[in-house]
Amino acid sequence: MRRIKTPVLALSLLAFAGTAGAVEWSAICCDGGYEYRHPSAWEKEQQRVKDELAAAQKQLADRERELASLRSSSGDALRSAQADLDRSKMRIAELERELASLRSSSGDALRSAQADLDQSKTRIAELERESASLRSGASDASKDAAGLASQLSVAQGELDQSKARSADLAQQLAASQTMVASLQAGAGDKDKLAADLAAANQRIAAMESQLASLQATSEDKRKLVAELEGKLAERDKELAGLRGELSAEMAKLKEAQRGLVRALRPQIEKGDITVDLNNERLLINLASGYLFGSGQDELKPAGVDALKQVGAVLKDFPEYKVAVDGHTDNRPIRISLKKKFPTNKELSEARAATAAKALADGGLGNATTTGYADTKPVAPNTTDAGRAKNRRVEVRVTR
Repeated sequence: MRRIKTPVLALSLLAFAGTAGAVEWSAICCDGGYEYRHPSAWEKEQQRVKDELAAAQKQLADRERELASLRSSSGDALRSAQADLDRSKMRIAELERELASLRSSSGDALRSAQADLDQSKTRIAELERESASLRSGASDASKDAAGLASQLSVAQGELDQSKARSADLAQQLAASQTMVASLQAGAGDKDKLAADLAAANQRIAAMESQLASLQATSEDKRKLVAELEGKLAERDKELAGLRGELSAEMAKLKEAQRGLVRALRPQIEKGDITVDLNNERLLINLASGYLFGSGQDELKPAGVDALKQVGAVLKDFPEYKVAVDGHTDNRPIRISLKKKFPTNKELSEARAATAAKALADGGLGNATTTGYADTKPVAPNTTDAGRAKNRRVEVRVTR
């Protein structure tokens, strides 16, 4: 019975040794598969995932900065930035799935390594029991002592190999645990990235709300601008009409000016009369010294003739208003004239009325008269020349 058991045991030990030799332990990595041939590949893969996560986070930050610059930009730019952000979100989701896959693979590797370790421990115990059995039967099988010694040597070698494999598996288990801890730390980074993404989404929503508000305000402004442009167009049209009318009015006044200049050329050349067309009014300025004697309201013959000529020209423009204004210097009325003209006011009014009568004799009626005395000087009253300029009668022609 012992002789039959001994070869069977030897064959079992040889089969185990062959199996152990056939398995390429160095090909097994922490995820239990054969894709990676050494633990450093896991570290590279983990670093790649972290780098891509960091790149995605940086891309997300870049999208946030781009969105911040889009407050005064068009809707197309915002949609483009949103599309980039959506792609970033998709990439983050892919990275999260890869991370979950790595975690799952790491768990499978730990379970596989633990199973191998448990199997090795069981096999070591079996070998130790068989070795003890061989030692106890050595005295009864002296003929097979040499063979048993050889089998014992082989079994001892297998035992040493199993112990070495057990130590190697223990190292792999420790490396796997380290990697799990690193992946868990990476999960913390993922949580932070998710929090950053949520904050970014909130900022995007706020910016979209602001953009919608700005667009609504812009639409209101656009409507207001369109309304104002319509009103401006109407005003431009009215202004064009008024300009046309003004041009026509100026043409008529210029015609009256030319008629007056032809009729009064000698007096104009001497400086006794001026004819000025400005600011939509025609102004004929007649010096009081040419029209009246000192302190008098009666016209000189030359003054009567000049005013009749003015009336003869202006009667052809009945659509215009004519006002006759009397002006004096600031010197008080002489005592001998105070009964007739208590002040310069009365003298200026009398001279305006006399001039209007002469215009009527020339054919122009309905002229209004006003006396301003010395209240509207055109030159300083400190010199004789200045006072002479202030003593005048003005005929104003307006629409």
